[in-house]
Amino acid sequence: MSINGLLNQTIGLYSKASYDEYGREVVGGILNVRARFQRQTKQRLLPNGSLILIEGIVYVPAGTTVAVDDKITFESVDYKVYGINKAINGTGGVNHIKLEVTKWKAT
Repeated sequence: MSINGLLNQTIGLYSKASYDEYGREVVGGILNVRARFQRQTKQRLLPNGSLILIEGIVYVPAGTTVAVDDKITFESVDYKVYGINKAINGTGGVNHIKLEVTKWKAT
């Protein structure tokens, strides 16, 4: 079953391009993507023992090119992609992509 009918919101997706001379992240141009954004708060334990706060779950279509550390803008708030999970359908293809995001903190 496709979730495309539920993707009734739009997010701005910026690919992480590089770092500037000050060590700050530089992102590429914006790509508007149909999505479903759900605010959700949960903690993830990192391998080094520290905690990170996940502040949203974003569902995007299967063909969307997205990577960890990409920037997402939704309702004028910036987020960073922390986790990517691809939902596999019954035939082995990707049905949609689920992203875990945290609030964007420029480095």
